[in-house]
Amino acid sequence: MTTATTKKPSLANLIEYTNIPESLVRAVVRQMGGWESFKEKAPDITRHGIGGGYHGFIYYADTLRFAHTHRKEILKLARDQAEECGLGLVEMIEQFNCLKDCKPTDLELVEGLAGVSNEKQVPNALAWFAGEEVARAYNTMTEEV
Repeated sequence: MTTATTKKPSLANLIEYTNIPESLVRAVVRQMGGWESFKEKAPDITRHGIGGGYHGFIYYADTLRFAHTHRKEILKLARDQAEECGLGLVEMIEQFNCLKDCKPTDLELVEGLAGVSNEKQVPNALAWFAGEEVARAYNTMTEEV
């Protein structure tokens, strides 16, 4: 990560600041309705999670499409984080708050990660994970400015 270098946060600064793949950062911002909308929502998402209902991350039709389209980038981010925490990928993902009530089996988790399942909870969780991580990176960056 590099340090933010401007007092007015920009998408370019966020991309430079974070280790999240650029294409995923741009996709999350676009999914939330653009840069201005994303900036307004990022603090609330970081505090309360994305499950509260944020544009582009409310309906399965949106989150499943997002997770499918950006699966490789999301999984790279998740693998990197799991490694940093000393966890396996499945072990980390099964701890996501949004999966605690539905408790997917190991097979459902693996199939959801592989994109070969009709199960909705795992891809939805991956989309939410991406949204929350980009929001968290934005907030961390703006706190350092």
